[in-house]
Amino acid sequence: MTHLSFLLRLRDRTDKLSWQEFHERYGQLLYRYARSRGASHDDAEDVVQEVEMYLFKAVDGLEYDARRGRFRTYLRSAVVHALARRASKEARQPTGLDPQRFDGVASEDGEKADTQWQREWELHRVRWAMRMIADSFEPVTLKAFEMHVLGGCSVDEVAKMLGLSKWSVYQAKSRVLKRLKEQLAGADPEGDI
Repeated sequence: MTHLSFLLRLRDRTDKLSWQEFHERYGQLLYRYARSRGASHDDAEDVVQEVEMYLFKAVDGLEYDARRGRFRTYLRSAVVHALARRASKEARQPTGLDPQRFDGVASEDGEKADTQWQREWELHRVRWAMRMIADSFEPVTLKAFEMHVLGGCSVDEVAKMLGLSKWSVYQAKSRVLKRLKEQLAGADPEGDI
């Protein structure tokens, strides 16, 4: 789950490191989701800034209670609403985003129905975990894993391109996947980062 201590640190608006950590932790997730919902590059960047600005303004009153909802639900809701506000504003102009393209429902049920958000959230978790474990492996091991598992190259192709044995490619896959699963389970047992 999202660590309460991290959210509490955000209450200190002068704590630039915590706000930078928030952006590093969630900025790409918010950006990718906005893009998947039809936002242009510039609009998606604006949405990320808007979500961060609203959180910055609301953080004093934030009383995080996991029983009332997950932080990831709040993040999805914030993006959906930012996109809806932007679409509504743009719809009043001759060209713009279609406000009907964005759903205004941001409940946890809405989140579950939104497969794109789920996909982006899972990819976000994997990227986060990969960053956390990257220093545990030799660069060639990570490269073999990325090429084979994430890039879809065959074991033969990876072995040839990296000058490794097939067994080494299989070992890289096995070792990195094992450590990745441990990182996700240990640091994030409920699927919230």
